[in-house]
This record gives sequence, structure tokens and C-alpha cells, in this order.
Amino acid sequence: MSLRLSGKEIDTVFKLNRDDENSATFAFGWALSSSPTLLRAIVHDLVQDDIDPESANIELQKYGMDKGYTDIEIFVPKICHIIIEAKPNWRLPHATQLKKYADRLKSTHVPSRLLVSLSAASREYARRHLPLTVNKIPLTHQSWTDLRTLVHQVYRGTKLNSEKLWLREFEIHLRGYASMRNPQDNRVYVVSLSSASIERGKGYTWIDVVEKDNCYFHPMGKGWPVIPPNYIAFRYRRQLQSVHYIESYEIESDLSSINENWPNKDKDHFIYKLGPAMKPLEIMKSGPIWNRRAWCFIDTLLSGTCKTIKEAIDETGRRSGEFKWD
Repeated sequence: MSLRLSGKEIDTVFKLNRDDENSATFAFGWALSSSPTLLRAIVHDLVQDDIDPESANIELQKYGMDKGYTDIEIFVPKICHIIIEAKPNWRLPHATQLKKYADRLKSTHVPSRLLVSLSAASREYARRHLPLTVNKIPLTHQSWTDLRTLVHQVYRGTKLNSEKLWLREFEIHLRGYASMRNPQDNRVYVVSLSSASIERGKGYTWIDVVEKDNCYFHPMGKGWPVIPPNYIAFRYRRQLQSVHYIESYEIESDLSSINENWPNKDKDHFIYKLGPAMKPLEIMKSGPIWNRRAWCFIDTLLSGTCKTIKEAIDETGRRSGEFKWD
């Protein structure tokens, strides 16, 4: 038996509240209130305090005199006050927002006070972009992957079935936030590569990034994906050359620190590690394409039913009910 909401499969009760950042934080709050073991572990992991979960207060979207709504607040009288600010994708909280919440924490008279940034961003990425303190309040970052790992550890360590039920539901819900990618999405991001040198005179081209280094990079947002796709395809020399599964990714602004042949940019880029190349059954010409990037379902590129990339784009648009370029 399966359950779907607006055509999307529901594999955990938390997905009934969609899958945006509010859904994640609401699920987090429910899991904390339903699993004293998780609450104890979270507090200990963040501020190294041992607490009695029965004395804790958990607030979701608490409104303050600063006219802000915090995502999650954990308050344990005489012990700690923690404010968690969650963001989608690799986004981080804005300095103005953090200052508001730091001021809110400063008015609380407990030994341990902490601001927590929570998103898909890695700790290394957050360390480069966030301060260690905000108005003398410590600030730390946790990724959804960090949280999922802790939930899994707590699940294995508790014997209470009531806790295991909600921990399992929460862990399933976190999978999409931890990876940022929908594992069931079989669309391919098709990009065009230039044979020109990245830097004049060096002879190292954009095609070399794929063929020699088995990688690809692009900016985050502003016409480019803000969530890494599962698959990416490359067209150059007027035809489709290969389709790759993206095995892993990282974010970096100084691309030359990863590879001396890559350019040094001043904004963040996704860097993809590519899986083995998958080739179309027959030579697939580009066709009359005017845009450099597009989305296609993977079978339209590899099955041989579409003779050109333009046909694959059109077929993808027909199935999707809309024609969309990125």
C-alpha cells in the first residue's frame, strides 16, 4: 500500500506537512518532545550539559520583542538556553537575524547559552562564512547530516519502542534535507562545454575539467541549480557526449585551491565528482538549441527514442506539462 500527497509519495508522517524548512523544524521539535533520549543527546552534543528532559521547554516559532520568530528554542531552567535557526539548502542565517537572537539569549540568565545554525551546509563551509560569536554569544553550525547521524545513534541506543517509532520517522524525513537531492529524481541537467582554454595560453579547456579531472563546477543559483542534480550531461562538438551520475559534491569559492588549472572565483560554486560516463546508443546531435542549459529525463537521452537533444527537451516538456529552461 502506498500513500501520495499531490502525486508525491509519503514515506513518513512528517511529509504530510510538506518538505520545506518549516516541515523539518516542526518534525525536529516533535522528535525532541517525543524522545527524551534525543533531547538529552542534542543538549549534551551542543553545550555539554547533562539535563533532566522532564524540566526542558521546547518552543517552535517563538515570537519575541525583537519581532522575530525563532525556529526552535530549547530552554532548561538554571542550565541552558539554545536557539536553533534552520535554513534550506546550503543557506546560512543572516547577520541581522543572528544579532536579534543573540540579544534574546543575553537576556536569559543561565550558564550555557548558544546560537545554532542548521542547514545542509557542511561545518567547513559554515566555518568560513559565520563568526564564532555574535554579541559575545557562541555560535555553532550543525548540518542536517550531523543531525541525522546523531538521531541514528540515539535510535540504536534506546530500547523504548515509543521513542524508536518517532526517531525512525524523523530520520527518514531528514534524508532529503541531508543530501538536498531527491534520490528518485531521474532528470538530467544538460550543459554545454566550450573547447576554449579556461585561462588564455594554458591550453586547459572546460572540456578537460570533465574528461581529465572527472569533475564539473558551476555557480550556485542565479540561473544555475541551487540543489545539485542527480545526473548531469555534457554536450560539445554539436552532440551529446556523456551522461554522469553525480557521486558527491562540495562547495568552494577558490576553485584553484582544489585544482591549479581551475579559475579562482569570488563566489561559491558546486564542485561535482562524476561517476562513470554513460553514452547514448547512437550519435545524438544537439539540434536547434539556443539555450546552453536544459533539463531532460534520463531515458530521453540514453534510450535512442529521441534523435536529438532538442527532441529530448521537447519530450521532457511534454511529459512535465510545461516547457522549462534553466
